[in-house]
Parts: sequence; structure tokens; C-alpha cells
Amino acid sequence: MLTTSVPSQGLLFGSFLYRNDLHTEESLTTFWELQSGKSFSLVPKSNPLANYYSKEMGENLSRIFFLTSQTFPREFLLTTKLQALEWEAKWAAHGNRMVNVDTGLLSLENFLLATTKNYSHRVYLGQNIFADLTYQFHQGELQSFPWTYPDYLDDQKKDFFLWGRTYLLQSLTK
Repeated sequence: MLTTSVPSQGLLFGSFLYRNDLHTEESLTTFWELQSGKSFSLVPKSNPLANYYSKEMGENLSRIFFLTSQTFPREFLLTTKLQALEWEAKWAAHGNRMVNVDTGLLSLENFLLATTKNYSHRVYLGQNIFADLTYQFHQGELQSFPWTYPDYLDDQKKDFFLWGRTYLLQSLTK
């Protein structure tokens, strides 16, 4: 008889790129934690995509990353992206996003971002959402790919994901 195993759970990831004249780090942290539970955060020192997004969102852009402190089934990757699209629409003004929300899932094996854009390396999850393999963990190292967004390649963000993986490993072995 064929049996399958349930994969280990992961930590939900959220990234909010926002206009800091319309939202605050504190208000977005409260909002995220009401939806996803207590979380760890990182305010990146650099924001290389600010110019790209300023065309749509305006100036004074800031960013904050979250990793949940509790684990979630991997199926939540799809759910959280659908929620993020709703949040973006809720906060939009005149047809433009005022907050760009990325979501993902950090597992022991990899880090996935959820996206609405299809490419050859992305896997369809359903409801027009795809999983983007952003990093893999191999022999204790975080390995990127040629398609990993440049915004995720700096050491500060890599260290956050490596720390998150260590936290996840400890959480799953308790």
C-alpha cells in the first residue's frame, strides 16, 4: 500500500513595502500579528526596489519583514497570498497600491515566495497563485538561484532567514 508523509510545517513570512506617510511600522506589525500571530520582524537597512515601486506607490517607502513564531501547514502559502491581495486592494488609492505585500513560507528545506506571476521555475498552487523557490537550505547554507530577487540577496536578509530556520528547527523538535 502506498503511503505518503505529511511535510513538516513552516513559518509564515510577510513583507510590507509601504508609504510611511500613510502607515507605520507599529500599525503594520499589529495588523500582521492579528492575522498571523506573534512574529519576529526585521526592518531592512536597504530598500533597493523603492525606486521601482515609487512609480506606483509614491515616495517615502519603507519595508518590514515578518516571520511568525508559530508554525503553519504548508498549504497556508496559498491562503496567505490570497489574503495579501485582499489587503493590497483594501489599502489601495486611486487604483494604485499604497502597500505591497509579499508572503511566503520558510521550511527546513527552502524558502518560498507566493506570486501571481508565472515563470518556468514557479509551481502553480491554484487560484492564480504560484510558488517561487527563492532559497534552498543545503548543508547548513542558504543557497540562492539565478532567479532569486536581488532584493532578497543581501546578508542582512539572508541572516534573518537562517536565524528563522534555526528557530523553526528548534520549534519542530520540542
